Amino acid sequence: MEDQPTAGPWGEQAGVLLDSLTWQWFEAVDIKGPSNRTRLVTSRGWVLCGSVTVPGGPVTTDDARFSGAVIAGCALSPSGPLTLTIADEDGSRSSELVVQAPWAAEGPRGEAVAMRSDARLGVREESGPRFATDNALATWARSEPAPIEIALLESAEDDWLSPGDVVSALRRVGITDDAEIRTRGIDLLARLIARGDVVAGRVGAEGFIASEDPGPAVIEHVGTVWSALGSRRPGPGQIAWFDLTESGQARLDEARRGATHAHR
Repeated sequence: MEDQPTAGPWGEQAGVLLDSLTWQWFEAVDIKGPSNRTRLVTSRGWVLCGSVTVPGGPVTTDDARFSGAVIAGCALSPSGPLTLTIADEDGSRSSELVVQAPWAAEGPRGEAVAMRSDARLGVREESGPRFATDNALATWARSEPAPIEIALLESAEDDWLSPGDVVSALRRVGITDDAEIRTRGIDLLARLIARGDVVAGRVGAEGFIASEDPGPAVIEHVGTVWSALGSRRPGPGQIAWFDLTESGQARLDEARRGATHAHR
């Protein structure tokens, strides 16, 4: 990224990118390195790193002040700091989060904004999908379900599926390395989504509400947010929930019939 002054077109471009943080919530809060820099992961896979201050004292790992909070506004100062207005989901309470320069914010498609300590600004435009490429989507759509995928469909038949269930399924077959769990987990969900076996959504008081995002966008979301979590393993409800589709039910029924014939 080429460094430029905050004022002018680059500052405007940075503002447009940072505005996309609005109405995202926080998936994870970590404290990294000897300098205790805060690493924030948002619900759309943005990663914001820097020295963060919020009312009420220093930021800690899994800080409860970020639980359920959404980013209601974003302001970039010419002198370097980035100020986020964070609020409860219903907007009843709000406070300001200030990230002192130097800081960096990287988006899910390679886009990034970085501020140096001397208030010089760097901007990088998005570079396209990292996971849901045309070749990958075609391969996933043609794939046949592995036994672990049938097990996940069975889980989705009984209840809504989450990435946390995928982690548990991988651990049951002996996979314990965090990096392998992340890689395999993203691939498993991508295969299920690309074949149309599950649909992403959210769970609220009214039950499961399917997302309107197309499959490629959901796959990209799963891949970028799970990757942004780093060594963390997503828990129940993190990233997204998934429900079994009619196609997924039919595939599960076919697998069961095949297993019955094989044992005759």
